[in-house]
Amino acid sequence: MSISLSKGNFDTKSNIGSDIKELEDLRESVNILAEKLRYQDMLRKRLVSDISHEIRTPLNVLQNNLEAMIDGVFPVTAERLNYLNEEVVRFGRLLNNLNVLKEFESEGIKLNFEVLSLEELIKEIYMEFYMLAEKKNIKIECNIAPNEEYFVTGDKDKLKQVFINLVSNAIKFSKEYGKIYISIYNNDKSIIVEVKDNGIGIKKEDLPFIFERLYRGDRSRHEIEGNGIGLTIVKNTLQLHSASVDVESEEGEGTTFRVYFNRHSKSI
Repeated sequence: MSISLSKGNFDTKSNIGSDIKELEDLRESVNILAEKLRYQDMLRKRLVSDISHEIRTPLNVLQNNLEAMIDGVFPVTAERLNYLNEEVVRFGRLLNNLNVLKEFESEGIKLNFEVLSLEELIKEIYMEFYMLAEKKNIKIECNIAPNEEYFVTGDKDKLKQVFINLVSNAIKFSKEYGKIYISIYNNDKSIIVEVKDNGIGIKKEDLPFIFERLYRGDRSRHEIEGNGIGLTIVKNTLQLHSASVDVESEEGEGTTFRVYFNRHSKSI
C-alpha cells in the first residue's frame, strides 16, 4: 500500500486486518494518511483549474475586444477603453490576492503591530465606500455604540484590507436600493465589528466553504465580479491577529459577518 501511495494512487486503502494491535494501529494510520493525501490532491487540482479559469477570463475579454477594435468590428471609444482598463485592474487584483495567499502559505507575511482604534479604522472604511454605495443606489450606515473604547493590537493596513474585503463583498452582493450596516460594539469578552447586508444571501450548503480559497458557491454569486480569494485573506489575516470571524446568511435575505477581537487592556 505504501508503494501505491508513493506513486500518487491516493485511493488505495488497506482492508486487511490484524490481531496485533500495533499493526492494526499502523494500518488505520496509513488509511487516514491516504484519505488526507487524496483530499489535498483534489484541492490542488481544483485550485490549479480555478486559477487557470480566473486568469483566462480577463485575458480572453481583453484579447477578443482588442482584436475586434483592430479589425474595425468595434469602434475605439473612451467607454470601451475604460471597460478594458477595468478588466486589467481586475486582473491585477487577482494577482495581488494570489501573492498575499502565497505569503500566508510560505509564512512570509510580515505584520507591524501597534495599538489602534477600530472606531477610527471603521470610520475610514465607511467614508471610502459611502460614495461607491451611493452610485449603486445602496444605502450604507455606520453605527458605533457610544461611550465605549475600541482599541486593539494589530497591523492597521492588514486589518483595513479585512474590512475592505467584507464591505466590498456586501456592496457586490447587494440588490439595488439595498442597505448595508457597519457596526461596532462590545460584549463581555470581545470587540465585535459587524457587516450586515440585505442582499442575495448565501445558500446553506455553501456556508461551510466560503472561506476556502476560490470558492464561489452557487451560480448567482459566481456571475458577480470577484475571484473568491477575499474571504480566505480575511480569515487568514484575522487568525494572525488572534481574532475570528463567523457568518450568518439566508438565501434571498442577506448576510451578516461578525469579526471578534480581544480588547486591548488600555487606551492610547
